[in-house]
Amino acid sequence: MVKAEPEKQISLKLMVIKKRNKVVFAEAGKDFVDVLFSLFTLPLGTIVRLVREESNMQPIELGSLTSLYQSVENLDKEFLSTDSSKQMILRPKNLMEHYCKSLRLKIDDTEPTEYFVCNNLLKCRSKSPILISMFKNRRCRCGNMLDRRISLGSSYLFDGFVNDSAATFMITDDLRVVPNSLNIFFDLFKNCGIESMSAVNEMTVTITKNQVMDLLKSCLISTITLTSIFLEKPYIEKYRKVEFPPLDVNENDSFKINVKIVQRKSNGKVVFAEGKEDFADFLLSFLTVPLGGVVHLMEGFSCMYKSILNLDQNYWTTNNVKKVVEPGLVSQLLASNKLSPVLGSKYFCYTETKYSSTRNRYLSTYYLTLGNENKCTAADFVDPTLETLGVGNKCTAVDFVDSKGYVKGPTLYMATDDLVVTPMSTTSVISLLTTLRIPFTDLEEKLVSIGIKEGFGILQASLTSKSALTTGLSHLINKVKQEN
Repeated sequence: MVKAEPEKQISLKLMVIKKRNKVVFAEAGKDFVDVLFSLFTLPLGTIVRLVREESNMQPIELGSLTSLYQSVENLDKEFLSTDSSKQMILRPKNLMEHYCKSLRLKIDDTEPTEYFVCNNLLKCRSKSPILISMFKNRRCRCGNMLDRRISLGSSYLFDGFVNDSAATFMITDDLRVVPNSLNIFFDLFKNCGIESMSAVNEMTVTITKNQVMDLLKSCLISTITLTSIFLEKPYIEKYRKVEFPPLDVNENDSFKINVKIVQRKSNGKVVFAEGKEDFADFLLSFLTVPLGGVVHLMEGFSCMYKSILNLDQNYWTTNNVKKVVEPGLVSQLLASNKLSPVLGSKYFCYTETKYSSTRNRYLSTYYLTLGNENKCTAADFVDPTLETLGVGNKCTAVDFVDSKGYVKGPTLYMATDDLVVTPMSTTSVISLLTTLRIPFTDLEEKLVSIGIKEGFGILQASLTSKSALTTGLSHLINKVKQEN
């Protein structure tokens, strides 16, 4: 009988104010800090899927993103542009997956990314750049299938986010992470009104995957995360809603989507919006955005966000780690509706040749690498939504047609205020109006143009609100009403 492996754990030391039963800070090493920072790498679609599962805390919903996710689950495949579209949205790739492989506690159950190159790579290498796909059903420009698995080179072997050193860190109740120091130690106690260690209780707790799941849930809706998880019963009713800071987003004049808003005259609330496939793709792309790209929009994460920005570069495993909280990434994803590989990286394919004594000849192995090493060929990723012209496994060449996004067109799509996205139909409209008990006389239509600023507004609202369109487009709706 195979003996079950013991569940992995991480120890955490808590400093607790006795009278208030509140955590001042936790002391932890690399293992816990890596797990904490890894939460920022999770795409919003992955988070929606994870937090609706049981842990020590009950399942939670993530604003309008939960209903958006469910609408994709229910979307018929005839409206999807490729066989991979639904998988790309519901199980989106973690753009910093390679940093998370060595985590001691990992809650992301998304399948590891596989990479495929042309099955006739020897000939294709002469035409730089070669093509790489994260899905096996794509085709190379030469006509052959991209179905030869390629391994990752040593440049992808990252040991988490912070260096494997003897350094320890202090994590406050609101998840500010700082290197351990006496100055900060005394400042934290002073700010809490503590004059003596007799007022503090030191306790050690063990963390399992269940507690990491609780950590993810509570930091989405609470600003006293550690106290909530370790010192109180983790019921949702104890948490207060996290408020959002004002938006400060740079406009992008090249990105505009025209939609028709149907709203109530009586209260100005959006009932639904109607737009083309670019509008549907735009909303669905929310689920592919990593949490780190939107934390600057969330007060509950502001302390951990600032910690990453302020932590000295010497503590990080690579110079690219801080990119996990770059807001510019979200603008790029929302504007392009494309699934991007690892942030800001250039890819190369290199060959390693070794002599095989058993086969009495040299064998070549191909690897994907981030560095331009010897015998390297530049590589580009195939857009997973790209449509190709070429029929059958033996076609001699492929023409690449423009990316079609996640959903098919030309088709009109509608999105309710809580971001339920469906193909537009009179039946759907009648059903919605009947459910909401809204008379036709209380409806009015408005044409609005959505840019990056409005996109961030909807995305920000969708994180907690069930009225994402009304809240996110409030400045446009009010402007239209004033003009009338």
